[in-house]
Amino acid sequence: MKIAPTPEDEAERQRSLDSMGILSTPRDPELDRITRLAERIFKTEMVAISLLDGDRQFLKSRVNLAVSETPRDISFCSHAIMHDAPLVVENAMNDDRFNGNPLVVGAPHIRSYAGVPLSNSEGYKLGTLCIIDSKVRHFSDPEIETLKDLAHWVETVLALRYTERSQKQLLLDLDAAHRDVMIDGLTGVWNRRGLEELLAREMTSSRIKGGSVGVFMLDIDHFKQINDTYGHLIGDKVIQGIAAIMSSSLRDHDIVGRFGGDEFVCVLPGLRLEQTLYLGYKLCDTVRDQCRVSDTNGDTIPITVSVGATWISNESTGLYEPHEVLRIADEALYEAKENGRDTVSYHALDRHGSLDGPK
Repeated sequence: MKIAPTPEDEAERQRSLDSMGILSTPRDPELDRITRLAERIFKTEMVAISLLDGDRQFLKSRVNLAVSETPRDISFCSHAIMHDAPLVVENAMNDDRFNGNPLVVGAPHIRSYAGVPLSNSEGYKLGTLCIIDSKVRHFSDPEIETLKDLAHWVETVLALRYTERSQKQLLLDLDAAHRDVMIDGLTGVWNRRGLEELLAREMTSSRIKGGSVGVFMLDIDHFKQINDTYGHLIGDKVIQGIAAIMSSSLRDHDIVGRFGGDEFVCVLPGLRLEQTLYLGYKLCDTVRDQCRVSDTNGDTIPITVSVGATWISNESTGLYEPHEVLRIADEALYEAKENGRDTVSYHALDRHGSLDGPK
């Protein structure tokens, strides 16, 4: 028996798995449906969806397996995630990696195994969908292709469960240390790291559900002049005021964060293309009308913002990384500032997001 090596990116892989929040959830009817279907298709004795968590193999869904987890170091799946291709073992007794394995020499007496690695949207291998028998078995090429199709279905369900978690749930799931690195200390909204993680989540959800996402990048006009004239304490109040205005004026499931300095980002799931410019101008109007910060003499300081906007269709989400979407919004923001500030500029990702193209 040979123990599988640990992936070089194990720490990152584990963090990615933890962030999905799928380990501590109840049994999933959709995943159970897939494993039952696999049992019928392959007429196999055992089926499992495994997730490799720390030093254990956790069985998220299983058919005809009595335990919900095993030690990771004896799991077949720990070998499977080391490769992109399916792991196929037709006779474990003749395989040096497994012939002394407790799961082979003892219950459930594994002889044949076929497992397809499961990856998440970040590309990390989480575990496998595997079919197992206590008898020697040959797996045909069409059978392996069918197993790969079912594994893709599992990946889609896991991605959906990940994206369905709300911002509030994400905050509850974060431990204090992790929360501190994702929340902006001055405003209490998401910081750049949190924004990038949540934008990636919404892009994945859009791709799966056929939805869309609007992205706005805002910059406080002449903020350096505000700091130089009134001091940094007043500047901080302006930043806090704008964060509060955006958080209260948008929908509960919209995402507001401070990208850095005097820049903010809003991520709006489900925004229609034709709403994009209207909402951008509404944000400008809302900040101009509601941001009431006074100087030391009690006079209100005029505050405006410039907005760069873009829009992500479900056709676009698989073509762009979150940082590329933010870059395009930032380019639109630069144009808005060049056009006189207190205005909105829109840049399309592609023809699907053209204001003159398909809606």
